[in-house]
Amino acid sequence: MTRNRENLLILTLTLVSFVLGTTEYVIVGVLKEIESYMKVSLAAAGMLVSGFAIAYAVGTPFAVAFLAKISRRSSILIGFGIVLALNLLTVFSTTFYSLMAIRIVSAVACGLTISLSISIVSDAVNRERRGEAIAWILGGFSIANVLGVPLGTFIGQHLSWSMTFVVTACIGIVPLMFMFRILPRQTTTIAGSFSDQMSLFIKPRIWLACLIPVLGNSCIFVVFTYITPLLSETMGVPVRWISAILLIYGACSILSNWIGAKIAKGEFLPKLKRLFVIQAILFLGMSFAVSNLWIGLAFLFLIGCLSSSMSAASQLYLFDVSGAIAPGSKAFASTLLPVAANVGIALGSGVGGIAVNMGGVQWVPPVAVILAFLAFVITQICQRSIQLNSDEATTTVEAA
Repeated sequence: MTRNRENLLILTLTLVSFVLGTTEYVIVGVLKEIESYMKVSLAAAGMLVSGFAIAYAVGTPFAVAFLAKISRRSSILIGFGIVLALNLLTVFSTTFYSLMAIRIVSAVACGLTISLSISIVSDAVNRERRGEAIAWILGGFSIANVLGVPLGTFIGQHLSWSMTFVVTACIGIVPLMFMFRILPRQTTTIAGSFSDQMSLFIKPRIWLACLIPVLGNSCIFVVFTYITPLLSETMGVPVRWISAILLIYGACSILSNWIGAKIAKGEFLPKLKRLFVIQAILFLGMSFAVSNLWIGLAFLFLIGCLSSSMSAASQLYLFDVSGAIAPGSKAFASTLLPVAANVGIALGSGVGGIAVNMGGVQWVPPVAVILAFLAFVITQICQRSIQLNSDEATTTVEAA
């Protein structure tokens, strides 16, 4: 594949991830509209976020393993096509349960599509460009936060919440057309049986490593899920400002990717521990300043600057652990971070819903403090585990 064709493939899959990210995240910008239209509580509407994340986390590994014998080109085209079709079908969602069903199936299709995107591009481009290519694809989700969520929120507030998803589907037609042209036709299937692929998830060290992105994402999404009511009801932000604030928050999340790249260099676990401490301090400050418009916004934007900063280091750690304990499931390991991240999203939105029901939306930031502290504790345990393994290895060598 020529360099120009590689660039076009990377651009196409970045646009795909932008559509996937918008499909997943834009729901937070229209929760109030869905609450009013469906005549459900805000906490119930928030279940659309946690339901999507749970389905993503549970369904993605099975979908990838189940379709292992089908060419990745066909699988990714089918998966992305399902996402676009279901976005269009939201127009006919007149009940909360029908919308939840659409979100659940969309989640599995999104997880399948992004996992195969990473797998395809890592094989198609030159080896030295793999990191760059994967970073661009994952960056599509940050771009979705910057452009997709504010645009979708604006459409939902001025037209209807369902039109948000229709517009997202229309945008997705562009990368879908490019995918037919640019995706390699000779895409190998994933080696190994279904049981070989799934064996990765029975290893205790994998579960411990996955807890870092689970808790790291949960502390962010416990706030992000309820960011619209937090802004309007607690901070007193006028509705006409919310889209602009979400745009600024999204821009901050792009900066967080750059910060994450710095954290991922060298010894990253100690840096992750410091990151979670800083996040806990910011959430604590927001808890006290949530009723003050400008100070509350300042804390919110600082939180946005660190929102995705643990992803790169978490991915490296997950690859290190999976490569050490289950080399046969290397290709399947690309699902680890998305799965763990969406478990974290589900945990954050679910716990946030409990907090909203029990004490109101102002209790969301204090819950985030607890989750960030737990992320620090798990990272400390993982670092201590590495030190113990290193000591054990040294002892073994000396004995030999």
